[in-house]
Amino acid sequence: MKNTLILFNLCFITLLFSNNVLSQKGDTIRIIDIKSFMESLKDVNPDTLVYMASQYPATFHEGMDSLNRYVKQHVFKHFVGSVSKDVMILCSVIIEKNGCISAIQILPNNNADKSLESSVINALYASPEWFPASQDGKKLRFKRILAFRFP
Repeated sequence: MKNTLILFNLCFITLLFSNNVLSQKGDTIRIIDIKSFMESLKDVNPDTLVYMASQYPATFHEGMDSLNRYVKQHVFKHFVGSVSKDVMILCSVIIEKNGCISAIQILPNNNADKSLESSVINALYASPEWFPASQDGKKLRFKRILAFRFP
């Protein structure tokens, strides 16, 4: 039994470290020295850092479903055109320590026209304040990726 278990573990380790399992042909694996990376950040002002993970991420005051409803209501109230096909708009937003949105960037590969994208941006800037992200009781700047599907 013990020999079978050892053989199974050896086969599993061999499979795990084979090139076909870890990466596809042509992929490269980069090893990052975390110590030198952290040293490069020692002179950075902590108030300018933007986090994408935290103990408590930034959230819209009534949840993501409420944000989707808010954006759609705002867009359809101010959008001149019509949305006849399924459209998804992806964007990144930065939520500041005070809960306001400071930067919105529409991500590529959206199949929406520019005026619809502009309406989504305007809706997000006009949105109520968010609950800011925090880590160990300290408020943080936080970046979120949002997706909105129309109609």
